[in-house]
Amino acid sequence: MRSLFWKGMLAFFIVILVAVGTVALLSNWITETEFRRYAFAHGGQWERQLTELHAYYVEHGSWAGLQDALPLLSGMHRGEGPGRGATGSELHFRVTDAAGVVVADTTGSPAGVLSSTELRGGLTIELAGKTIGHLLPIAVDGHAAAHLAPEQTEFLERVHTVLWIAALAAVSVALLVGGLLFRSIIAPLQRLTTASQTIASGDLSARAEVQGQDEIAQLATSFNQMADNLARAAEARRHQTADVAHELRTPLTIIRGILEAMLDEVYPTDRANLQASLAQVHTLSRLVQDLQLLALADAGELHIHPAPLELPAFLSQVVESYQLQATERQITLALDTPPTLPPIQADRDRLAQVLGNLLSNALRYLSPGGKIVVRATAQPGEVLVSVSDDGPGIPAEDLPHLFERFWRGDRARSRATGGSGLGLTIARSLIAAHGGRLWAASTEGEGSTFTFTLPLDDGSGTAA
Repeated sequence: MRSLFWKGMLAFFIVILVAVGTVALLSNWITETEFRRYAFAHGGQWERQLTELHAYYVEHGSWAGLQDALPLLSGMHRGEGPGRGATGSELHFRVTDAAGVVVADTTGSPAGVLSSTELRGGLTIELAGKTIGHLLPIAVDGHAAAHLAPEQTEFLERVHTVLWIAALAAVSVALLVGGLLFRSIIAPLQRLTTASQTIASGDLSARAEVQGQDEIAQLATSFNQMADNLARAAEARRHQTADVAHELRTPLTIIRGILEAMLDEVYPTDRANLQASLAQVHTLSRLVQDLQLLALADAGELHIHPAPLELPAFLSQVVESYQLQATERQITLALDTPPTLPPIQADRDRLAQVLGNLLSNALRYLSPGGKIVVRATAQPGEVLVSVSDDGPGIPAEDLPHLFERFWRGDRARSRATGGSGLGLTIARSLIAAHGGRLWAASTEGEGSTFTFTLPLDDGSGTAA
Protein backbone atom coordinates (compact mmCIF):
# COMPACT_ATOMS: atom_id res chain seq x y z
CA MET A 1 0.00 0.00 0.00
CA ARG A 2 2.99 2.26 0.56
CA SER A 3 3.75 1.89 -3.14
CA LEU A 4 0.29 3.22 -3.99
CA PHE A 5 0.84 6.16 -1.63
CA TRP A 6 4.12 7.17 -3.24
CA LYS A 7 2.77 6.66 -6.74
CA GLY A 8 -0.10 8.98 -5.90
CA MET A 9 2.22 11.53 -4.32
CA LEU A 10 4.54 11.45 -7.34
CA ALA A 11 1.63 12.03 -9.71
CA PHE A 12 0.33 14.80 -7.45
CA PHE A 13 3.81 16.39 -7.28
CA ILE A 14 4.15 16.38 -11.08
CA VAL A 15 0.75 18.01 -11.50
CA ILE A 16 1.54 20.64 -8.87
CA LEU A 17 4.97 21.30 -10.37
CA VAL A 18 3.55 21.79 -13.85
CA ALA A 19 0.72 24.02 -12.63
CA VAL A 20 2.75 26.17 -10.22
CA GLY A 21 5.75 26.32 -12.56
CA THR A 22 3.57 27.49 -15.43
CA VAL A 23 1.96 30.16 -13.24
CA ALA A 24 5.36 31.30 -11.92
CA LEU A 25 6.89 31.55 -15.40
CA LEU A 26 3.91 33.43 -16.79
CA SER A 27 3.83 35.74 -13.77
CA ASN A 28 7.55 36.52 -14.14
CA TRP A 29 7.24 37.13 -17.86
CA ILE A 30 4.14 39.31 -17.58
CA THR A 31 5.59 41.24 -14.63
CA GLU A 32 8.84 42.01 -16.45
CA THR A 33 7.09 42.88 -19.70
CA GLU A 34 4.61 45.22 -18.07
CA PHE A 35 7.24 46.80 -15.84
CA ARG A 36 9.54 47.47 -18.79
CA ARG A 37 6.62 48.90 -20.72
CA TYR A 38 5.79 51.18 -17.81
CA ALA A 39 9.45 52.22 -17.47
CA PHE A 40 9.57 52.90 -21.19
CA ALA A 41 6.45 55.04 -21.12
CA HIS A 42 7.11 56.91 -17.88
CA GLY A 43 10.85 56.63 -17.29
CA GLY A 44 11.70 59.92 -19.11
CA GLN A 45 14.64 58.50 -21.12
CA TRP A 46 12.80 58.93 -24.44
CA GLU A 47 11.60 62.51 -23.87
CA ARG A 48 14.53 63.97 -25.83
CA GLN A 49 13.73 61.78 -28.86
CA LEU A 50 10.02 62.58 -28.69
CA THR A 51 10.75 66.34 -28.55
CA GLU A 52 13.09 66.32 -31.53
CA LEU A 53 10.82 64.04 -33.62
CA HIS A 54 7.92 66.36 -32.86
CA ALA A 55 10.01 69.36 -33.91
CA TYR A 56 11.06 67.58 -37.14
CA TYR A 57 7.45 66.92 -38.12
CA VAL A 58 6.42 70.52 -37.34
CA GLU A 59 9.31 71.85 -39.45
CA HIS A 60 8.80 69.56 -42.48
CA GLY A 61 5.05 68.92 -42.24
CA SER A 62 5.60 65.18 -42.74
CA TRP A 63 8.03 62.36 -42.00
CA ALA A 64 9.64 62.55 -45.42
CA GLY A 65 13.46 62.36 -45.20
CA LEU A 66 13.46 61.37 -41.51
CA GLN A 67 15.69 58.34 -42.10
CA ASP A 68 18.41 60.53 -43.63
CA ALA A 69 18.01 63.14 -40.95
CA LEU A 70 18.41 60.74 -37.99
CA PRO A 71 22.22 61.23 -37.70
CA LEU A 72 21.78 65.00 -37.80
CA LEU A 73 19.15 65.21 -35.09
CA SER A 74 20.76 66.56 -31.97
CA GLY A 75 22.37 63.81 -29.93
CA MET A 76 20.38 61.00 -31.47
CA HIS A 77 22.26 57.93 -32.69
CA ARG A 78 25.63 59.63 -32.30
CA GLY A 79 26.55 58.01 -29.06
CA GLU A 80 26.17 61.27 -27.13
CA GLY A 81 24.65 61.49 -23.71
CA PRO A 82 21.06 62.29 -24.71
CA GLY A 83 21.07 59.33 -27.15
CA ARG A 84 22.00 56.89 -24.44
CA GLY A 85 19.84 55.25 -21.83
CA ALA A 86 20.15 55.47 -18.08
CA THR A 87 22.56 52.50 -18.15
CA GLY A 88 24.83 54.17 -20.68
CA SER A 89 23.91 51.79 -23.47
CA GLU A 90 22.91 53.13 -26.90
CA LEU A 91 19.21 53.49 -27.64
CA HIS A 92 17.77 52.12 -30.86
CA PHE A 93 14.28 52.72 -32.13
CA ARG A 94 12.04 52.96 -35.14
CA VAL A 95 9.46 55.59 -36.06
CA THR A 96 6.15 54.98 -37.84
CA ASP A 97 3.52 57.31 -39.18
CA ALA A 98 -0.02 57.38 -37.79
CA ALA A 99 -0.99 54.36 -39.92
CA GLY A 100 1.92 52.23 -38.61
CA VAL A 101 4.16 52.45 -41.73
CA VAL A 102 7.83 52.47 -40.64
CA VAL A 103 9.44 55.75 -41.76
CA ALA A 104 12.73 55.56 -39.86
CA ASP A 105 14.87 52.88 -38.20
CA THR A 106 18.16 53.41 -36.35
CA THR A 107 19.27 49.83 -37.08
CA GLY A 108 18.72 49.82 -40.87
CA SER A 109 16.46 50.81 -43.72
CA PRO A 110 12.83 51.44 -42.76
CA ALA A 111 10.39 48.84 -44.06
CA GLY A 112 7.09 47.24 -43.18
CA VAL A 113 3.90 48.14 -41.48
CA LEU A 114 3.35 47.49 -37.76
CA SER A 115 0.11 46.19 -36.35
CA SER A 116 -2.02 48.03 -33.83
CA THR A 117 -0.86 45.56 -31.17
CA GLU A 118 2.80 46.38 -31.88
CA LEU A 119 2.04 50.10 -31.89
CA ARG A 120 0.52 49.88 -28.41
CA GLY A 121 4.00 48.93 -27.13
CA GLY A 122 5.47 52.31 -28.20
CA LEU A 123 5.06 56.01 -27.44
CA THR A 124 2.57 58.13 -29.35
CA ILE A 125 3.77 61.31 -31.08
CA GLU A 126 0.97 63.90 -31.18
CA LEU A 127 0.44 67.28 -32.75
CA ALA A 128 -2.53 69.46 -31.76
CA GLY A 129 -4.18 66.43 -30.13
CA LYS A 130 -3.83 64.34 -33.27
CA THR A 131 -1.60 61.27 -33.57
CA ILE A 132 1.10 61.82 -36.18
CA GLY A 133 3.34 58.83 -35.44
CA HIS A 134 4.79 56.32 -33.02
CA LEU A 135 8.19 55.80 -31.41
CA LEU A 136 9.06 52.16 -30.74
CA PRO A 137 12.28 50.95 -29.03
CA ILE A 138 14.32 48.09 -30.55
CA ALA A 139 16.30 45.42 -28.67
CA VAL A 140 19.84 45.06 -30.07
CA ASP A 141 22.69 42.71 -29.05
CA GLY A 142 20.63 41.13 -26.30
CA HIS A 143 19.83 44.44 -24.64
CA ALA A 144 16.17 45.10 -23.82
CA ALA A 145 14.43 47.78 -25.76
CA ALA A 146 13.38 49.63 -22.64
CA HIS A 147 16.62 50.09 -20.69
CA LEU A 148 16.21 50.07 -16.92
CA ALA A 149 18.02 52.07 -14.32
CA PRO A 150 19.99 50.07 -11.69
CA GLU A 151 17.33 50.60 -9.05
CA GLN A 152 14.64 49.48 -11.50
CA THR A 153 16.62 46.36 -12.37
CA GLU A 154 17.09 45.60 -8.67
CA PHE A 155 13.37 46.01 -8.06
CA LEU A 156 12.56 43.65 -10.91
CA GLU A 157 14.99 41.03 -9.56
CA ARG A 158 13.36 41.26 -6.12
CA VAL A 159 9.96 40.70 -7.71
CA HIS A 160 11.31 37.62 -9.54
CA THR A 161 12.76 36.25 -6.30
CA VAL A 162 9.50 36.76 -4.39
CA LEU A 163 7.52 35.03 -7.15
CA TRP A 164 9.81 31.96 -7.13
CA ILE A 165 9.76 31.79 -3.32
CA ALA A 166 5.95 31.97 -3.42
CA ALA A 167 5.90 29.18 -6.04
CA LEU A 168 8.15 27.00 -3.87
CA ALA A 169 5.97 27.65 -0.82
CA ALA A 170 2.84 26.80 -2.81
CA VAL A 171 4.37 23.51 -3.95
CA SER A 172 5.37 22.64 -0.37
CA VAL A 173 1.94 23.44 1.09
CA ALA A 174 0.18 21.58 -1.74
CA LEU A 175 2.38 18.50 -1.16
CA LEU A 176 1.64 18.61 2.58
CA VAL A 177 -2.11 18.88 2.01
CA GLY A 178 -1.95 16.24 -0.73
CA GLY A 179 -0.05 13.88 1.57
CA LEU A 180 -2.71 14.23 4.25
CA LEU A 181 -5.49 13.66 1.73
CA PHE A 182 -3.76 10.63 0.22
CA ARG A 183 -3.17 9.18 3.67
CA SER A 184 -6.87 9.57 4.49
CA ILE A 185 -7.62 7.56 1.33
CA ILE A 186 -4.89 4.96 1.79
CA ALA A 187 -5.64 4.27 5.48
CA PRO A 188 -9.06 2.61 4.91
CA LEU A 189 -7.57 0.67 1.98
CA GLN A 190 -4.84 -0.58 4.30
CA ARG A 191 -7.47 -1.71 6.83
CA LEU A 192 -9.41 -3.39 4.01
CA THR A 193 -6.26 -5.16 2.81
CA THR A 194 -5.47 -6.34 6.34
CA ALA A 195 -8.99 -7.73 6.74
CA SER A 196 -8.83 -9.51 3.38
CA GLN A 197 -5.46 -11.05 4.26
CA THR A 198 -6.89 -12.24 7.56
CA ILE A 199 -9.83 -13.88 5.79
CA ALA A 200 -7.47 -15.38 3.21
CA SER A 201 -5.54 -17.01 6.06
CA GLY A 202 -8.75 -18.74 7.21
CA ASP A 203 -10.10 -16.38 9.89
CA LEU A 204 -13.57 -15.49 8.62
CA SER A 205 -14.33 -13.27 11.62
CA ALA A 206 -12.28 -10.31 10.29
CA ARG A 207 -14.25 -7.26 9.19
CA ALA A 208 -13.25 -3.93 7.66
CA GLU A 209 -14.03 -0.70 9.51
CA VAL A 210 -16.59 1.42 7.65
CA GLN A 211 -16.15 5.19 7.88
CA GLY A 212 -18.15 7.73 5.90
CA GLN A 213 -20.32 7.14 2.85
CA ASP A 214 -17.84 7.46 -0.03
CA GLU A 215 -16.85 4.76 -2.53
CA ILE A 216 -14.27 3.25 -0.16
CA ALA A 217 -16.90 3.01 2.58
CA GLN A 218 -19.23 1.28 0.12
CA LEU A 219 -16.40 -1.09 -0.81
CA ALA A 220 -15.82 -1.88 2.87
CA THR A 221 -19.55 -2.50 3.35
CA SER A 222 -19.62 -4.86 0.37
CA PHE A 223 -16.51 -6.59 1.69
CA ASN A 224 -18.12 -7.12 5.09
CA GLN A 225 -21.25 -8.50 3.43
CA MET A 226 -19.08 -10.87 1.42
CA ALA A 227 -17.28 -11.95 4.60
CA ASP A 228 -20.64 -12.56 6.32
CA ASN A 229 -21.78 -14.68 3.38
CA LEU A 230 -18.53 -16.65 3.46
CA ALA A 231 -18.89 -17.22 7.18
CA ARG A 232 -22.50 -18.38 6.76
CA ALA A 233 -21.50 -20.62 3.86
CA ALA A 234 -18.66 -22.13 5.87
CA GLU A 235 -20.95 -22.68 8.84
CA ALA A 236 -23.61 -24.24 6.58
CA ARG A 237 -20.97 -26.47 5.00
CA ARG A 238 -19.82 -27.67 8.40
CA HIS A 239 -23.40 -28.39 9.45
CA GLN A 240 -24.12 -30.05 6.13
CA THR A 241 -21.09 -32.29 6.45
CA ALA A 242 -22.14 -33.27 9.96
CA ASP A 243 -25.74 -33.86 8.83
CA VAL A 244 -24.68 -35.95 5.84
CA ALA A 245 -22.41 -38.02 8.07
CA HIS A 246 -25.28 -38.53 10.52
CA GLU A 247 -27.75 -39.39 7.78
CA LEU A 248 -25.37 -41.99 6.34
CA ARG A 249 -24.33 -43.34 9.73
CA THR A 250 -27.86 -44.21 10.86
CA PRO A 251 -28.83 -46.69 8.07
CA LEU A 252 -25.29 -48.06 7.90
CA THR A 253 -25.36 -48.76 11.64
CA ILE A 254 -28.70 -50.55 11.29
CA ILE A 255 -27.49 -52.64 8.34
CA ARG A 256 -24.27 -53.51 10.13
CA GLY A 257 -26.12 -54.49 13.30
CA ILE A 258 -28.54 -56.76 11.42
CA LEU A 259 -25.76 -58.43 9.40
CA GLU A 260 -23.55 -58.97 12.48
CA ALA A 261 -26.50 -60.36 14.42
CA MET A 262 -27.27 -62.82 11.60
CA LEU A 263 -23.60 -63.88 11.37
CA ASP A 264 -23.53 -64.42 15.14
CA GLU A 265 -26.81 -66.34 14.78
CA VAL A 266 -28.51 -63.92 17.15
CA TYR A 267 -30.98 -63.12 14.34
CA PRO A 268 -32.12 -65.78 11.93
CA THR A 269 -31.05 -65.33 8.33
CA ASP A 270 -34.59 -65.04 7.04
CA ARG A 271 -36.59 -62.87 4.65
CA ALA A 272 -37.73 -60.41 7.33
CA ASN A 273 -34.19 -59.44 8.40
CA LEU A 274 -33.03 -59.22 4.79
CA GLN A 275 -35.97 -56.95 3.97
CA ALA A 276 -35.09 -54.71 6.92
CA SER A 277 -31.54 -54.40 5.61
CA LEU A 278 -32.82 -53.75 2.08
CA ALA A 279 -35.07 -50.95 3.39
CA GLN A 280 -32.04 -49.23 4.87
CA VAL A 281 -30.19 -49.65 1.59
CA HIS A 282 -33.11 -47.92 -0.17
CA THR A 283 -32.86 -45.12 2.38
CA LEU A 284 -29.15 -44.73 1.62
CA SER A 285 -29.80 -44.77 -2.12
CA ARG A 286 -32.50 -42.12 -1.82
CA LEU A 287 -30.22 -39.90 0.29
CA VAL A 288 -27.35 -40.21 -2.18
CA GLN A 289 -29.68 -39.32 -5.05
CA ASP A 290 -30.97 -36.29 -3.17
CA LEU A 291 -27.45 -35.11 -2.42
CA GLN A 292 -26.45 -35.58 -6.04
CA LEU A 293 -29.46 -33.56 -7.17
CA LEU A 294 -28.57 -30.72 -4.81
CA ALA A 295 -24.94 -30.81 -5.95
CA LEU A 296 -26.11 -30.39 -9.55
CA ALA A 297 -28.35 -27.49 -8.50
CA ASP A 298 -25.46 -25.79 -6.66
CA ALA A 299 -23.24 -26.18 -9.74
CA GLY A 300 -25.94 -24.75 -12.03
CA GLU A 301 -26.13 -28.07 -13.90
CA LEU A 302 -29.61 -29.17 -12.83
CA HIS A 303 -31.19 -29.81 -16.21
CA ILE A 304 -34.89 -30.34 -16.79
CA HIS A 305 -36.70 -31.50 -19.91
CA PRO A 306 -39.75 -29.25 -20.36
CA ALA A 307 -42.60 -30.28 -22.62
CA PRO A 308 -46.15 -28.99 -23.15
CA LEU A 309 -48.20 -29.91 -20.10
CA GLU A 310 -51.97 -29.72 -19.49
CA LEU A 311 -51.85 -28.61 -15.88
CA PRO A 312 -55.46 -29.45 -14.80
CA ALA A 313 -55.18 -33.06 -16.00
CA PHE A 314 -51.69 -33.41 -14.51
CA LEU A 315 -52.78 -32.11 -11.09
CA SER A 316 -55.78 -34.44 -11.14
CA GLN A 317 -53.53 -37.46 -11.75
CA VAL A 318 -51.09 -36.51 -8.97
CA VAL A 319 -53.88 -35.88 -6.46
CA GLU A 320 -55.55 -39.17 -7.41
CA SER A 321 -52.30 -41.06 -6.74
CA TYR A 322 -52.32 -39.79 -3.12
CA GLN A 323 -56.02 -40.40 -2.46
CA LEU A 324 -55.39 -43.85 -1.01
CA GLN A 325 -52.88 -42.55 1.54
CA ALA A 326 -55.23 -39.73 2.47
CA THR A 327 -58.16 -42.13 2.92
CA GLU A 328 -56.10 -44.44 5.12
CA ARG A 329 -55.22 -41.47 7.35
CA GLN A 330 -58.83 -40.22 7.31
CA ILE A 331 -57.77 -36.99 5.60
CA THR A 332 -59.74 -35.21 2.89
CA LEU A 333 -57.69 -34.48 -0.24
CA ALA A 334 -59.38 -32.13 -2.75
CA LEU A 335 -58.49 -30.46 -6.03
CA ASP A 336 -59.71 -26.96 -6.89
CA THR A 337 -58.72 -25.89 -10.41
CA PRO A 338 -60.53 -24.25 -13.32
CA PRO A 339 -61.39 -26.50 -16.29
CA THR A 340 -58.69 -24.86 -18.40
CA LEU A 341 -55.44 -23.06 -17.67
CA PRO A 342 -52.94 -21.30 -19.97
CA PRO A 343 -50.38 -23.67 -21.53
CA ILE A 344 -47.07 -24.20 -19.75
CA GLN A 345 -43.79 -25.96 -20.47
CA ALA A 346 -42.65 -28.21 -17.61
CA ASP A 347 -40.77 -31.41 -16.83
CA ARG A 348 -43.59 -33.75 -15.85
CA ASP A 349 -41.50 -36.04 -13.64
CA ARG A 350 -39.75 -33.20 -11.79
CA LEU A 351 -43.02 -31.36 -11.24
CA ALA A 352 -44.58 -34.57 -9.91
CA GLN A 353 -41.63 -34.86 -7.51
CA VAL A 354 -42.29 -31.33 -6.18
CA LEU A 355 -46.04 -31.93 -5.69
CA GLY A 356 -45.33 -35.34 -4.15
CA ASN A 357 -43.02 -33.75 -1.58
CA LEU A 358 -45.57 -31.08 -0.64
CA LEU A 359 -48.44 -33.58 -0.36
CA SER A 360 -46.34 -36.07 1.63
CA ASN A 361 -45.37 -33.36 4.12
CA ALA A 362 -49.01 -32.28 4.52
CA LEU A 363 -50.19 -35.88 5.03
CA ARG A 364 -47.42 -36.50 7.57
CA TYR A 365 -48.41 -33.58 9.80
CA LEU A 366 -52.21 -33.68 9.58
CA SER A 367 -54.32 -35.46 12.15
CA PRO A 368 -57.35 -37.58 11.16
CA GLY A 369 -60.17 -35.36 9.99
CA GLY A 370 -57.85 -32.81 8.41
CA LYS A 371 -58.15 -31.43 4.89
CA ILE A 372 -55.70 -30.74 2.06
CA VAL A 373 -56.63 -28.64 -0.98
CA VAL A 374 -54.58 -28.32 -4.17
CA ARG A 375 -55.40 -25.16 -6.13
CA ALA A 376 -54.23 -23.66 -9.41
CA THR A 377 -54.94 -20.17 -10.74
CA ALA A 378 -53.72 -18.14 -13.67
CA GLN A 379 -51.85 -14.88 -13.14
CA PRO A 380 -50.35 -12.47 -15.71
CA GLY A 381 -47.38 -14.32 -17.18
CA GLU A 382 -47.53 -17.29 -14.81
CA VAL A 383 -49.61 -19.98 -13.13
CA LEU A 384 -49.82 -20.36 -9.33
CA VAL A 385 -50.16 -23.80 -7.75
CA SER A 386 -50.70 -24.11 -4.01
CA VAL A 387 -51.03 -26.94 -1.48
CA SER A 388 -52.97 -25.85 1.63
CA ASP A 389 -53.81 -27.75 4.79
CA ASP A 390 -55.63 -27.00 8.06
CA GLY A 391 -53.02 -28.66 10.22
CA PRO A 392 -51.13 -27.32 13.25
CA GLY A 393 -49.22 -24.77 11.16
CA ILE A 394 -45.59 -23.79 11.38
CA PRO A 395 -44.15 -21.52 14.12
CA ALA A 396 -43.12 -18.11 12.83
CA GLU A 397 -39.52 -18.62 13.98
CA ASP A 398 -39.28 -21.80 11.86
CA LEU A 399 -40.56 -20.32 8.58
CA PRO A 400 -37.21 -18.77 7.49
CA HIS A 401 -35.51 -22.19 7.86
CA LEU A 402 -38.01 -24.37 5.99
CA PHE A 403 -35.93 -24.63 2.83
CA GLU A 404 -32.57 -25.17 4.55
CA ARG A 405 -30.89 -28.53 4.07
CA PHE A 406 -31.40 -31.18 6.76
CA TRP A 407 -33.52 -28.77 8.80
CA ARG A 408 -36.40 -30.15 10.86
CA GLY A 409 -38.86 -28.17 12.89
CA ASP A 410 -39.51 -31.10 15.20
CA ARG A 411 -36.09 -32.31 16.36
CA ALA A 412 -37.70 -35.12 18.34
CA ARG A 413 -38.95 -36.90 15.19
CA SER A 414 -36.82 -39.78 14.00
CA ARG A 415 -35.15 -39.81 10.65
CA ALA A 416 -37.33 -42.67 9.60
CA THR A 417 -40.58 -40.74 10.02
CA GLY A 418 -39.25 -37.27 9.36
CA GLY A 419 -37.41 -37.86 6.10
CA SER A 420 -33.93 -36.64 5.25
CA GLY A 421 -34.67 -32.92 5.54
CA LEU A 422 -33.81 -32.33 1.87
CA GLY A 423 -37.26 -32.50 0.28
CA LEU A 424 -38.18 -28.81 0.39
CA THR A 425 -34.66 -27.77 -0.61
CA ILE A 426 -34.88 -30.03 -3.66
CA ALA A 427 -38.41 -28.82 -4.45
CA ARG A 428 -37.29 -25.18 -4.47
CA SER A 429 -34.30 -26.02 -6.71
CA LEU A 430 -36.56 -27.85 -9.18
CA ILE A 431 -39.06 -24.97 -9.32
CA ALA A 432 -36.18 -22.50 -9.78
CA ALA A 433 -34.92 -24.66 -12.68
CA HIS A 434 -38.36 -24.17 -14.28
CA GLY A 435 -38.01 -20.40 -13.88
CA GLY A 436 -40.50 -20.18 -11.01
CA ARG A 437 -40.56 -19.51 -7.26
CA LEU A 438 -41.57 -21.56 -4.21
CA TRP A 439 -42.50 -20.13 -0.83
CA ALA A 440 -44.46 -20.96 2.30
CA ALA A 441 -47.01 -19.10 4.42
CA SER A 442 -48.38 -20.37 7.71
CA THR A 443 -50.22 -19.35 10.84
CA GLU A 444 -49.61 -21.52 13.87
CA GLY A 445 -52.78 -23.43 14.75
CA GLU A 446 -54.53 -22.58 11.46
CA GLY A 447 -52.57 -24.47 8.80
CA SER A 448 -49.96 -23.92 6.12
CA THR A 449 -49.86 -23.10 2.40
CA PHE A 450 -46.98 -23.87 0.05
CA THR A 451 -47.18 -22.03 -3.28
CA PHE A 452 -45.07 -22.22 -6.41
CA THR A 453 -45.25 -20.46 -9.76
CA LEU A 454 -44.60 -21.68 -13.29
CA PRO A 455 -44.08 -19.28 -16.22
CA LEU A 456 -46.48 -19.50 -19.14
CA ASP A 457 -45.49 -20.95 -22.49
CA ASP A 458 -44.58 -18.05 -24.79
CA GLY A 459 -45.39 -20.08 -27.91
CA SER A 460 -41.76 -20.70 -28.87
CA GLY A 461 -41.57 -24.08 -27.16
CA THR A 462 -39.92 -22.69 -24.01
CA ALA A 463 -41.19 -21.11 -20.82
CA ALA A 464 -41.70 -17.37 -20.91
